[in-house]
Parts: sequence; C-alpha cells; structure tokens
Amino acid sequence: MNRPSIDATPALKRAHSFFAMLACLVLGLGCANAGDGAAEDDASEQTIIAEVDSQPISLADVDRRIREQLFDEKFPAGKDDPALYQARRDAINLIVDETLLAQQSEAAQMTGDEWLSAQVADLPAVTDGDVEEFFAQNQARFAPGSTIETLSAPIRQYLEKMQEEEVREKLREEAVVVISLPRERKTVAATGYSIGPETAPITIVEFSDFQCPYCSRVVPTIKEIAARYPEQVRIVFRHLPLSFHAQARIAAYGSICAGNQGRFWDYHDVLFENQRALQREQLSAYASSLDLDMESFEACMSAPETEALVAADLEAAERLGATGTPAFFINGIFLNGAQPFEAFDALIQEELSGS
Repeated sequence: MNRPSIDATPALKRAHSFFAMLACLVLGLGCANAGDGAAEDDASEQTIIAEVDSQPISLADVDRRIREQLFDEKFPAGKDDPALYQARRDAINLIVDETLLAQQSEAAQMTGDEWLSAQVADLPAVTDGDVEEFFAQNQARFAPGSTIETLSAPIRQYLEKMQEEEVREKLREEAVVVISLPRERKTVAATGYSIGPETAPITIVEFSDFQCPYCSRVVPTIKEIAARYPEQVRIVFRHLPLSFHAQARIAAYGSICAGNQGRFWDYHDVLFENQRALQREQLSAYASSLDLDMESFEACMSAPETEALVAADLEAAERLGATGTPAFFINGIFLNGAQPFEAFDALIQEELSGS
C-alpha cells in the first residue's frame, strides 16, 4: 500500500513545536487551539452592517476584505511567495488528518476525541522516567535555570500529545494519500564554484555574503549535505554581498581570485572563519597563507572581470527576488535563511523521490 505523501519532516516539526508549546505552558501565553464554535450561518453573514449612499455593505463583504488583506500581508509575493507552498501543504496535512480521524470515529460510532483517547489509552502510559529522559536529552535547549521540577508537567503533557501523534501517524501509514500540489520553481543559472558532480539530480544554488553571520552559521550544514549526498547533490556558490556590509564585496573578489588558482573553497572557509577581519590587506594575507601566486592574486583583485562576475550574481539575485542572505534555490525551489540540515534534507528527499 502506498504511504501517504504527507510532509517529510513531521518528527522535526514536532520537536521544534515543543519548545514553543512549552513556553506557552510555562509562561501562560495562551497558545491554545481555537475553539470549535460553529461558523455563522448564511443569514448572519449577509447582515448589513454599513451603507454608502443606500448601497449595503454586509458582514460577509467586510470579512472577505479582511481575509484578502491578511493573505497579502502573509504572502506579499503572491503565488510566487515560498511561504505560500508550505502554508498550503500544512493545510492539506491538517485536512488529511481530520478526514482520517473522522473515518475511524464514525465507523466506531464515537466522536473524534473519544476515538483518539481510546487509542492512546492502549499505549504505554508516560512515566516519570520518560519525563526525566526527555529533560536530560533536551536540557541544553531549555532556558538557563530550568529544572525538572518546573518543567515536569509541561513535558508530560507534551509527551502525551505525542502519543496522539503516534496514532495519527499510524492512520497516515495505512492510508493512500496523493498530494499533487506543485511547488513554485525559479530558473536559476548554476554558474559559480561548485561541489558535487554536474550530473547530480539536485542542484543547490546558494547566494551568500562573506560578512553575513547567518551565512557563516550555515556553512557546517552545507558541508554535511555535501558529505551525505556526494553524488546526488551539487552545491553552487554565488555572490550576494549586501550593501550594508562594507567588506563583503571585496571579500567576494578575493574568493574569485583564489578560485582562479583552484583554492576557492579553502579561501571561502578562511573568510567565514574571519568575518571580522576582511580588510584589503587581510584578504591578501589569507591568500599568502594558502600559498597563492600573489602577483596574479593582486592583479585579479582589481580586474574588471572580477567585478563583473560579482555584479552578474547581484543582478541574478535581484531578478530572483533574493534580497537577503543566505538564499538557497534547491532545483529552483526557494529556501530562505540559515535553515537546519533537516529542512534541506526534507526537500532533498522530496526531490529524490519525485513527490
């Protein structure tokens, strides 16, 4: 039986959501699901709440306008906004879960909550040992000073909610779900220094800035991708030195000049390790430490061809709508910021599977 084409990273999302939920539980921020109140009926929606020269304005008219405004604020790029795909995918996943739960509960002549509770009751109860183990494994992620005593109750509540998720996952595994929601893809030229074979089925084009701290943070993630997928993924580096980073553009020049001598990635690593030291003379010192031909390096630093390469990358980034760094295009699919390895991996797996 086919497995459902649901989001590839449910475990990751649950792990991330726990800490947000835990903060709400501990601090009392009110992170509760919306109530199950019934939607207003058609008559109520058509209630006239204003008039303009005797032309009526209904509650439905106003609510429709609010929805449009909220959509525009959430997804300013419209259908090309990468966040829109994820929002739609999340909504599909929720509808799938609701549908599967409704099927089971109706067959058992129970409410959804009753059926889910009955299934959870058949699972082993959450023990004090489970709570203590979770606290120990995640202690580094809790706020300083957190203790098992203060977090025991919310951790237990979280683990019990995860039992419900186990039941839902089993329903997904036994179902046949086909999702054909297309992703928005950009056409991105893979020009630049790269890691991985040109024949790789997946190309990741990174637009980066050597002075950007977030770009530095994602370097280990990119290296992990290259190590795990040496034949399946090609990683291409392109330049997007931001205007407010005074040394970013000249650092990009230095990396190109090192690349001309076959040392781009070595120089790339040195620059990210020394983001606070990217003055002109320091760039030359890094080149010298890599035993580059300094005469060729210095000539390259002031060559119009070098400037043109960076300018071309800047123009490409602007056309693609990439305004911040790091910006990634995975087979043309936009992924923004210093995302964890799991975010890249989920998309890589999705592309490899063709789903």
